[in-house]
Amino acid sequence: MHHGFRAALTTGPPSRLHRARLTITAMWRTIVFLLKVMPMLPSRALNPLTPEPIVTKLRYPTSRGAVEGDLYRPATPGPHPGMVMCLGVIPIDVDHPQIPRLGEALARSGFAALLYWSPAMRDRRLAVDDIAEIASAYAYLLEQPEIDPARSGLFGTCVGGSFVLMAAADQRIRDRVQFVGTFAPFSSMWTLAEDVASASRELDGKRIPWEVDQLTRAVYVRTLTAALPPDEAARLRVDQAENSIGTDDTHLSETGKLVASLLKPQTPAGAHSLLRLLPASQQQQLTDMSPITYLPDIRASLVIISHDRDDTVVPVGESRRMMQAFEGRSGARYTEFQMFQHADPTKRSLAPLKLAKELGKFASGLYPMFRKSLGS
Repeated sequence: MHHGFRAALTTGPPSRLHRARLTITAMWRTIVFLLKVMPMLPSRALNPLTPEPIVTKLRYPTSRGAVEGDLYRPATPGPHPGMVMCLGVIPIDVDHPQIPRLGEALARSGFAALLYWSPAMRDRRLAVDDIAEIASAYAYLLEQPEIDPARSGLFGTCVGGSFVLMAAADQRIRDRVQFVGTFAPFSSMWTLAEDVASASRELDGKRIPWEVDQLTRAVYVRTLTAALPPDEAARLRVDQAENSIGTDDTHLSETGKLVASLLKPQTPAGAHSLLRLLPASQQQQLTDMSPITYLPDIRASLVIISHDRDDTVVPVGESRRMMQAFEGRSGARYTEFQMFQHADPTKRSLAPLKLAKELGKFASGLYPMFRKSLGS
């Protein structure tokens, strides 16, 4: 009788006290991450309370052979919740101070985080292959003894957010991804390409002019030209850089001429039509790199999407469109704020009260991920 009662206590639902402890721990870890990842916030006082993370190289298999990634993990005994973090196309070097700051912030807040770097994204273009590669990295991470697969997931920023969403639908891992977190993802390569080509975006039901960020433009150009013969791709990239697209399209293939047209200013309707004249293989690539088409196969019980309303790299309408597709699905959460210039917390200066409000939004949007990482 006594042993049966103890077993019932052990296997029964979590007590109210246990749930309260998990809530407090998740709040604490969210605060630690926030203070550690934001360079403008004081965080040294946290160092004695959160031991210096351990940084190791994790070698994992990919289609291009074995590669190494930095694994930031807590110094405390595991197993820890694991995370594959994809930073996408970023205009800084991999050794920029913000990169180790991010890894350290994740490790001090409890995660064992593997930073995934894509050669294609480093080349400022998008490639379908990265979807499977991210899934492979995650599958390998879960095999490590210091990782708890039941509390692990994916996170990505910018196009990295879009790619982790698509990777979460991979049949090899989709039942093992507990959460997916994203910051400023795009929902569809089709709509993003139309926005870039037309230098306009949708906001609150209206189409308004959009000054396309140079990084976004570079990714658009390099991705569209990637399928062309190397000489044509190089020529169009140079012409784009010199602002001479369209001055001479002789010796271009029909597809090359079509791509050249897409690199010139277009109306939204014109861009829409031109994209649908691309060869079937390129159209399929656009679809294959559109997270919105993968949503039915994403089985993570928590999906977090966040976006800055004034993002200059990926229009906020992309995340709003994604959330509309998630409508009615439990576990899908969206947070919108006005704090960053894309993913860089140093490029916008806010008044103290405004900053506190926006930081609160940011933290509340991330809290569910930290709570999920603690299990039930």
